[in-house]
Amino acid sequence: MSAREKTRGGAGCMVQLLFGIAVAAGFLLPILWLVAGSLRPGSEIFTLLDPLSIGSFIPPRPTLANFGSALGGAFRTGLINSIVVAACTVVVGLLVCAAAAFALSAMQWRGREVVFAIIVFSFLVPEEVVAVPLSAIFARAGLQNTYIALIMPFVGNGIVIFLLRQFFLAIPRSLIEAAQIDGAGWLRIFLEVFLPLSRPALIGAGVILFIGQWQAYLWPLLVTTRQDMFLAPITLGLMVGEHSSDYGQIFAASTILSLIPAVILLGFQRFFTDSVATSSVKE
Repeated sequence: MSAREKTRGGAGCMVQLLFGIAVAAGFLLPILWLVAGSLRPGSEIFTLLDPLSIGSFIPPRPTLANFGSALGGAFRTGLINSIVVAACTVVVGLLVCAAAAFALSAMQWRGREVVFAIIVFSFLVPEEVVAVPLSAIFARAGLQNTYIALIMPFVGNGIVIFLLRQFFLAIPRSLIEAAQIDGAGWLRIFLEVFLPLSRPALIGAGVILFIGQWQAYLWPLLVTTRQDMFLAPITLGLMVGEHSSDYGQIFAASTILSLIPAVILLGFQRFFTDSVATSSVKE
């Protein structure tokens, strides 16, 4: 390679680096402003935007008073409800979705491909299409303002079933045959062969279930009417008043709602990417 080509290659890498930094800054600046707003009094949040300066993103006198105020009201109840509902959704959803994926990958039965096609189609249907009629069914069943109503629609996730099925397809068929020779039934094969080998996929699926439930807004809004059953996104929406709002509390509550899934996603990022990469394996 000539010196000119090396120079061009180095210049190209520098341009790519600068472009990547600019894109990253474009994503990070709103987040930085959100965190900065949560650490300053509500009356100062919008006063430092014109003109933009370092003080717009780094509060000169940071305070945690907004977090204390936010966690001292209805938002605390909503946050606890969201944590409980999201945790139950992950546990129950993994059992349901893993069992469905196992039946669609390891077991041979008539109509399997049709059922799988229906499941794939299900996660292409917008939530708004089925949310209102489904909420009416839950209301007639007397399930409004219950954890069952908040959890049940999220445990059967089509995307999670798809990802787990693709992961299960990569497990050698010989392991199933060896377990059957030892006298193992389908339940034992599922619990002792497939689940232990599917830890990355299960963790990635759990992250998807958690994020889907954590950011849900329309469905909890339709099936809950009592304040003690509201989830955190609903209580955050109620913080915005018609005539006045404490934007310090709103920014603090938004930061908490964003921080929890961000920490979980970053902590399990390796397992999540591994599960998605493995889902590309075909039959």
